[in-house]
Amino acid sequence: MEISVKHKFNSYFDSDEYLIDLDRKFEGYERGDLICFLTPFYPMPLQLDIAIRVNGDIIFRSWDWVKGCNNYLHTHQKPNEFTATPEQIDTINGLVSCRIKFEGLKIAVGKTVLDLAPLDKEEEEQRCGHKIYLT
Repeated sequence: MEISVKHKFNSYFDSDEYLIDLDRKFEGYERGDLICFLTPFYPMPLQLDIAIRVNGDIIFRSWDWVKGCNNYLHTHQKPNEFTATPEQIDTINGLVSCRIKFEGLKIAVGKTVLDLAPLDKEEEEQRCGHKIYLT
């Protein structure tokens, strides 16, 4: 089953439409994955679960209907239980600046992820070529 999300002003994707495959298969787990979740199409309560691999790659885990919405990327992993690799930190920094997207989606990174991989704002601004505004 597919859902089509149409582009609106200030959408989190650049194309006219974003297709969601609700039957998409889980892409697996590897030791060291940083498992994260968000509801990217607020207020639609459809949660995207992804993982950031040790090498910095982002993989798909699932789409799930949920009760609440939070369009920021979060994790249940804790700083005292998880150590991000430099590649994972680079990917998270790239998501913050939109230098990196997940399959065309711009992902807003939340505090629980930034607690694991602090943003080097000045370096990322140089890499992406624009100012980063944090809220």
